[in-house]
Amino acid sequence: MRTFILKANTAITSPDFSLKDLPGTGGRIDLLCRFLNSAFLLSHGIRKDVRVFITLYGKPNPPKTIHFEGPKLKVRLNPDERSTSLILKKALEVGKDLREPTKEVEVFPGVYVSNMTFEDVVRRSMKDSTLYYLVEDGRPITEIEFPQNPAFVLGDHLGLGKEDERFLEGIAEKVRVGRRSYLASHVVAFVNIWLDGM
Repeated sequence: MRTFILKANTAITSPDFSLKDLPGTGGRIDLLCRFLNSAFLLSHGIRKDVRVFITLYGKPNPPKTIHFEGPKLKVRLNPDERSTSLILKKALEVGKDLREPTKEVEVFPGVYVSNMTFEDVVRRSMKDSTLYYLVEDGRPITEIEFPQNPAFVLGDHLGLGKEDERFLEGIAEKVRVGRRSYLASHVVAFVNIWLDGM
């Protein structure tokens, strides 16, 4: 199982965003939709060997975590951002009254919402995965022999903050797909394709 953990620094944590303005009213929800599509979609199917956690830290009440579990996923992911944003909207609607910090609530089969923090998700993933931090100054991905269950941590268009990077020190090896800063959706697609060939 491959795990991807994306910290979305500005993504709205309520369902009150317009489907006609995902970047503006959604705090870059469009980025999350593209990321999910790149993580799961194949030409004629869906990846069942992928798990995604997206931690949302935008207004009004962060954090929220939306978790997609590939083997259990029954909701239909399409290549368009609008239909994927509807899934996120529903998850945020279900999660708006959650009080317990780490309890997950199932929204659809294979889609869950919680109040888990970025740190909670990383700690949870460490239990059964080896952690890697995707960042420009890491070791080239081509030089690494990945274990059975790798977990990859990355940031959105703003990246991870210094506090997040300090938290990851010593628990996640830095790796890179290239020396430049790429779109998160492109990075997850590259990692999937690279691991497919191993």
